[in-house]
Amino acid sequence: MVLKKINIYALSDKEQAYLIGIIQGDGYLYYDKWRHYKTNIYLNSKKDHDIGKYVLFLLEKIGAKPYLMYKKGCLIIRLNSKHFFDFVNNEIIDLKYKNNKEYVLGFISGFIDSDGYVSYGDIVISNKNKKLIKIAENFCKKINIKTNLRNQNNLFERKVFNIWRLRISTSFKYEKHISKKIIRIYGGGYPS
Repeated sequence: MVLKKINIYALSDKEQAYLIGIIQGDGYLYYDKWRHYKTNIYLNSKKDHDIGKYVLFLLEKIGAKPYLMYKKGCLIIRLNSKHFFDFVNNEIIDLKYKNNKEYVLGFISGFIDSDGYVSYGDIVISNKNKKLIKIAENFCKKINIKTNLRNQNNLFERKVFNIWRLRISTSFKYEKHISKKIIRIYGGGYPS
């Protein structure tokens, strides 16, 4: 069997970073015993159709063949590709060293679309991973967007866990972002 390579460079820096942001928030990479390299992205099957459609568009643009599954209120976008798996792993390793403004805008947009909450006057990303939230905070600083980071203890099913909340200034909506959640609330949007 010949493995088809994808062309990740068919995407702009912003589009590549959007995928990394969404995978960091709601994605999952794994390698199974049958030597399959899988990337899953989990979205809300009722609210996130626009995000799912955009992710599919980006994956198809690179020549990938993703497929969809629905399970317990989740829309799961799965891609079996060692090439993509390796690309994502390498990007995650180098994430904190990224300085390109387009990359930063794409990553923050994807992270908002995965782990973010947007309403009038509010853009907040919540995640358990402090290191990842700090990278998002530093990215915002690089493009002069004010943030406020807080730690909160939450109780879920009798277990206490820490959650980090990064409040992002709504001035981010004026940047050339590609966040579908921000577009839902504030309109506008920019082509990638």
